[in-house]
Amino acid sequence: MKIFSLYKRSGIFLQGSRFRGKIFSILLLILSVIIIFSTPGCRNYDEKFDVVYFFKTEPEKAVLDFFQALDSKDPDFIYTNLLPDRDKNNISREKYLEEMDKVLSGVAGIEVTKIVYLGYENEMSKVVAKFEISYENGELEKHKKYIYLTEENGSWKI
Repeated sequence: MKIFSLYKRSGIFLQGSRFRGKIFSILLLILSVIIIFSTPGCRNYDEKFDVVYFFKTEPEKAVLDFFQALDSKDPDFIYTNLLPDRDKNNISREKYLEEMDKVLSGVAGIEVTKIVYLGYENEMSKVVAKFEISYENGELEKHKKYIYLTEENGSWKI
């Protein structure tokens, strides 16, 4: 008991409390930052957290969502969220889904290996994507495509 009262009178006990308060404040700040920034790090396609997604531009995110939808064989997501209205006026949802199902038949998976934002010019953003398509027969194709996006109603469309 004498040691505790000596420890308390010496001021070390008070310094420890201030130290704990500072640590608590720092931890609370870090937790707040994580919560605030975790939402933009979620992919639009499947709402899963992806650290890489957090650091991408909005056009790059749209391209990543496009490839994720292709990999999941979900052309309805592409039609609904990534196809410009002018293109939707030229093809019905049913026809688009039917055509994309044909295109994706035999595809086992699509993986984006690299994506780079090249800039904005003439009301369009340009993104280059390198990706690999693996087929159900074991064949693998590597591609590099330049993708042009337009902004429509606050969203990037391909």
